Amino acid sequence: MSMHPDVDYGNSNFIICNCVLQNIQKKMNNTTQADKDLIELIELIAKGLNVLGFLLSAVGIIFNVLSFQTAMFLGKFNSSVVFIRLLAVWDSTSIAADGIVNLGGKLLGFNFENYSSFTCKMFYLHGWATGFAANFQLVALVFDRFLAIKIPVWYRSSPNIKFAYLLSLFTASFSYGITVPTLFLFEIQNGACTMIGNEEFFYWYLRAMVFIVYTTLPFLLILFFNGYFIHFLRTHKKSSKSDRSSQDRTMVFMLATVSCTFLVFTFACGSILFWYFQFQPITPLDHSIANLTTIAFEIPAILNSSLNFVFFMLSGKGYRNAFYKLVKYYKK
Repeated sequence: MSMHPDVDYGNSNFIICNCVLQNIQKKMNNTTQADKDLIELIELIAKGLNVLGFLLSAVGIIFNVLSFQTAMFLGKFNSSVVFIRLLAVWDSTSIAADGIVNLGGKLLGFNFENYSSFTCKMFYLHGWATGFAANFQLVALVFDRFLAIKIPVWYRSSPNIKFAYLLSLFTASFSYGITVPTLFLFEIQNGACTMIGNEEFFYWYLRAMVFIVYTTLPFLLILFFNGYFIHFLRTHKKSSKSDRSSQDRTMVFMLATVSCTFLVFTFACGSILFWYFQFQPITPLDHSIANLTTIAFEIPAILNSSLNFVFFMLSGKGYRNAFYKLVKYYKK
């Protein structure tokens, strides 16, 4: 979910209107030298984080491509394979919106959202929806494993691949459905993609999307499932010689690791956003801090969608074996 600085209430893609820039320029004339030096330092740090975010995005897309392909070698094609592959797809699209288009555009001095009315609307719709979809795809993957160990008889006898596609379709439809209002809230004005809707509605809509849909809801769901997974790992002894039991423990441990990192990154994103929404930029120094904050938000958000492959490799022996099979396949 990409962010850009908006001086009034911090919208999710930070629009800076011409009138705001003129106001900042006037205030710059009254800024002390010490503040100017601090602003230059903050802007330098922001550029460094911008480059870092862009590079992490490029690496993240490579990792997600590897995750997508490795999943096909995990063994029997089942719902877990479907969810892992679709998670890689949504993570890649989220990274592309946040890191490649948004941060990459900043590095090149090109604002993609300002190109046309269509790009303005799609920048917000697609940028927000892919972030939501990536988070809920992970929730769907964890929920699938929860069903597999909670009601195994039903799970093994049901068409779980069809269930996986239907649940993934629902999460994607939900993610795009709740962001439809962005089509009516943004438009090109004076050459810039600008919020044109009711400010009070946007104020509450934005906070509902960010704090409930993007952070709190997936955070609480993953926290619940993670608690159950930890309980499962503690109560199922390693001495069990059942292949299915061993596979369950391996998959649960792998998902518990990934979901724990998700909780950390999501908490970091939520904390940054909470602080940002309480911050009221007035001076040029304030605006520099606001801009730095929005770029700082992108880093854990990008990491959240970039490192699943790494954590799968570190925590899942079966996943490592699948990756070795992938390597051998391409060596032929």
